[in-house]
Amino acid sequence: MGVVKNRPGLDAPDRLSARYGGVPVIYVESEDDYYVFGECWFKDRLSHVEFIPAARQCGFSGCSAVVAAVADARSAGNSAWGIVDRDTVMSENLWHLVDETNDAIYECAKPFGTEIKALCRWEMENYLADGNAMEKCRAEIKSQPPRLSVTVYDELLNHCQALIPHAAMNAVCHLHRVEGLKDGYVKQKHLSTREDVDAEIRAGKLTRLPSSAAADYAQQTAHVDAFDLPGETPRARVNALLRRVHGKALLARFAAMHSISIDLKGLLANRIREMALVPAELASFVDEVATGG
Repeated sequence: MGVVKNRPGLDAPDRLSARYGGVPVIYVESEDDYYVFGECWFKDRLSHVEFIPAARQCGFSGCSAVVAAVADARSAGNSAWGIVDRDTVMSENLWHLVDETNDAIYECAKPFGTEIKALCRWEMENYLADGNAMEKCRAEIKSQPPRLSVTVYDELLNHCQALIPHAAMNAVCHLHRVEGLKDGYVKQKHLSTREDVDAEIRAGKLTRLPSSAAADYAQQTAHVDAFDLPGETPRARVNALLRRVHGKALLARFAAMHSISIDLKGLLANRIREMALVPAELASFVDEVATGG
């Protein structure tokens, strides 16, 4: 998905100015993002900053809508910012940033301009993948006592490891301009380990691509593996891998393993707020915008 598209509805500066009333706006990619950020995690900042799903402003959604909305709002003289998922850098074929494991270097790059925050983690859902909040939700839904944090993070590390070939294969699919693996692909019960997922990909999706894709897959797997921190605690390794594995797939896999049929995103967002676990990366950005930084 490119960041430059037709931008219907964004050529009315007077309407934009009237909408904001002097409060800085942060555009986000989707209604889900709006709920998590605007209605949950940062609702106490709403007198200083406003969150708006980009589709409400320009008629289409996603990273390109955020970039377009911010550009047009600023051209109209309004204070506007944006948040886009890390997967945007892959959409734009910025592979040096897709593979960048140094967060300081990644954040300094600002590929979409200084007013666009490109998340360090792959997508918004990766910030919902907090082990303690996930376990609290699981325990409540199943009417069971919560497990120890170390037990939960051992499980999440196994899930993240299984998602490494999934992320690598989706990068290969992007390279070859074919549809990637769905987020629900790895929640199948026979794909319980990384080795299972890797074997399934090699026997399936990879065989339907040109022969060069095998080398691409090996290379992309190595790139995703580079985000891991062998020797560190499971929690540290999970948080490191969340920069590159797909969060929606992780939540789907966790829910399937525990026979949870409801969408966990809203519950997780609220539990993270209640448990004072809102990620510092996001809180710092929102505070900077709210205080005019």
